[in-house]
Amino acid sequence: MSAPDTNIETQTRKHWFVLAGIGAVVLVAGFFFVANVYSSMDDDAALVDDDAQMIEPQG
Repeated sequence: MSAPDTNIETQTRKHWFVLAGIGAVVLVAGFFFVANVYSSMDDDAALVDDDAQMIEPQG
């Protein structure tokens, strides 16, 4: 069942801080997503250390 008297304007006015918080979280998550994609496309191979030691299985 739906609410008997739904007033979107009143609900928005009463919950603006929650909606602003959700918007802020979406913006921050979008920033981190773009930063992650940008850093994964970086062509700087100088940061990669190819001399990593392999761990040999015992036994």
